[in-house]
Amino acid sequence: MAEVHVRELKGPEEMEAVVELQREVWGRAESDLVPRGLLIAVQDEGGLVAGAFVEGRMVGFVFGFPTQDPTLQHSHMLGVLEAYRGTGAALWLKRFQRDWCLARGIRKVVWTFDPLRGVNANFNLRKLGATAKTYLPDHYGPMTGINAGAPSDRLLAEWELLSERVYTRIYTPPPEPLLEGLPQTNRVEAEKPVEAFLDLEGPRLLFQIPEDWGRILREDPALALAWREHSRLVLGHYLAQGYRAVDFARNPNRYVLAKD
Repeated sequence: MAEVHVRELKGPEEMEAVVELQREVWGRAESDLVPRGLLIAVQDEGGLVAGAFVEGRMVGFVFGFPTQDPTLQHSHMLGVLEAYRGTGAALWLKRFQRDWCLARGIRKVVWTFDPLRGVNANFNLRKLGATAKTYLPDHYGPMTGINAGAPSDRLLAEWELLSERVYTRIYTPPPEPLLEGLPQTNRVEAEKPVEAFLDLEGPRLLFQIPEDWGRILREDPALALAWREHSRLVLGHYLAQGYRAVDFARNPNRYVLAKD
């Protein structure tokens, strides 16, 4: 496997390459792309634009910008070309981002992600050690490309850069979570949400999502909308009750929700 190198990007040509990556990764319309000039301006004002390179080719990037809190960065985008997923490029980008932020006094990074995309949830919660306690209904309004066809509900990931949990997870894969006996907040049959259970209590609960949300979004608009409404109901309810998404399990895709 070819080695991945990550570095900050400089100049209009490399920023234009980031614009092209946005097109390729998400299939976005021009109106949804962050343009070259804005990437340069945000970097000038303390933002991060870094690229992942394999054999000299840029295959991914991360883009984060400052917030009103000087110790907090908002990570707006991280994307890796499909052919290079599984190479570790995304993890190397996030490691670079963590080191870059800590060197500048930034202690926490936040970003949003679609709660129904299991690959992203697994990466954010399990591999990076982020957690999520905030549900944002239709946060960006109608979207284009691979996100078209359903309201843009999002979870807000919170990445505490100095926590032992984060450091351990980004350098040592954790053991599988212990799920036996945990109550499940919903019932799913044949990739369809069948029932929600909103009266459960306990230190840890499970919430199941589809195995392939991307396929559902492309092929079955009615089912996609049903899943969006279901996740908004169940996740929104339990997060409002003080639970936090702290881990993720595959086969089937399930969130682990914990209440301190």
